[in-house]
Amino acid sequence: MTLNPVWARYVSEQMLDWLNWLRNIHLKSYLDLSQRFIELNPYYVPDASPSEAAELFDRMIVNEEFFEKVSDAGVRVWANSGFDDFLFALQIYAPKYPEINMVCNFFVANNVWFKRLYQFFRAELILKLRAEGRLI
Repeated sequence: MTLNPVWARYVSEQMLDWLNWLRNIHLKSYLDLSQRFIELNPYYVPDASPSEAAELFDRMIVNEEFFEKVSDAGVRVWANSGFDDFLFALQIYAPKYPEINMVCNFFVANNVWFKRLYQFFRAELILKLRAEGRLI
């Protein structure tokens, strides 16, 4: 797999915030609660009701401000990428940071579930960016 340059930049810019957050929660308990939610809601569709698993996804993936800074060409590259591209960019940091390794393992174990959330997020963001006049 080739490293997606948009996801590589995104992950590198977000890493400090993620590490601060992950180091200030009890990550194992958080992931356990998230796993229970995923198991109880295998066909979850994102909406306004909060959950630990959806919060993890939102904190790690949903950053519309980042995508507003990316060029139209970069947004097209991102729009044609999948959740696995994000995960590949994140896994580069896993050997150095145990917290990131735990999150990567969690994403891999629940890949189908997170891919579905990513598809909803990507579709919504593409529509929003197009409405703002971006050439996607």
